[in-house]
Amino acid sequence: MSLNSGSGVNNSSHHNELIPEKKVFAVASGKGGTGKSTFAINFSVSLAAMGHDVILVDADLGGADISNLLSIRAPRYTMKDFMSGDVTYLAEILENTPCPRLRLILGGSDIISISNPLYQQKMRLIRNISQLEADYIVVDLGPDISFNNLDFFNSAPVGFLITQNVDTIIMGFYRFLKAAFVRRLKQEFKNDTFILNIINDFQNRGWARSRRNLIGSIRAASQESVDKLDLVLDTFQPKLVFNRISTSAAKKTADQMFSFVLENFGFRLQTVGFLPDDKEVEKAYARSEPYVLSYPKGDTTKAFFDVLQASGLNKTKDGEVVSSFSHYSKLLRMEANNWQLLKI
Repeated sequence: MSLNSGSGVNNSSHHNELIPEKKVFAVASGKGGTGKSTFAINFSVSLAAMGHDVILVDADLGGADISNLLSIRAPRYTMKDFMSGDVTYLAEILENTPCPRLRLILGGSDIISISNPLYQQKMRLIRNISQLEADYIVVDLGPDISFNNLDFFNSAPVGFLITQNVDTIIMGFYRFLKAAFVRRLKQEFKNDTFILNIINDFQNRGWARSRRNLIGSIRAASQESVDKLDLVLDTFQPKLVFNRISTSAAKKTADQMFSFVLENFGFRLQTVGFLPDDKEVEKAYARSEPYVLSYPKGDTTKAFFDVLQASGLNKTKDGEVVSSFSHYSKLLRMEANNWQLLKI
């Protein structure tokens, strides 16, 4: 399954089923408390401020982070209405924001009963995401390492992983990354019993001793397996964002993580930004306001601009390159006028 974009990546056929021509970003963490949802909100607001039509989807089926963080107390609809079949199309539950270019699909805190949907429900949700009309769709995933989160992450052509330079959070990041990669491999080789047995065998024997040999064993199987493996390695390139950074140590950690992942798994992990540990972020969070609008000249806003630049997303809808932080900040200040920094 794929939420594919027109990015020019030559995905295999079963990775071109959904969302051609659209740009979809999955935001994940593998552990709660990383600032993932706050990142997703400010990322979406930034894209909208540059003139793009954006839909932010709260795909945490067991929570309601986005509605809480934007202080939306009584939305007309939530994901519960779609997942339960009360509404037919996902577009029916779109919520407006003060920005006419940013709309929301909200999760619901009362949908624990469908936090682990059936395969058919999940595919219905993915198909409906493919039918949404927007320049960018940002999918904020739940913090756990579930098959649903892994499939949504792998379905999006671009995946952002939010972490902090804290051992327990980095461990959660590695667990999510490993699980997503293995699931991606299994999807690619789903019709190849021999390769699936290799993957399962290495999982059962323990990754610490055998991960380096996994790639070599797949390559040794056949030329067809080499081609499929190379496709996975070329397209599975998550973007890493460090959050709440107080020292320069995170940059060294990022380099170590890149080297470890490349050596052991063969794919490239791209670090696209370091967001500082910023008291102003906490102030905006407490007021349920997007940080980049509350503090358009702040340190974290500057770091967000660096993320957009590193990801090649510093362009307006008309294709104009937003080449400086001052230009980006000006667009945010203009957008802040729409919001007037009032709760929705």
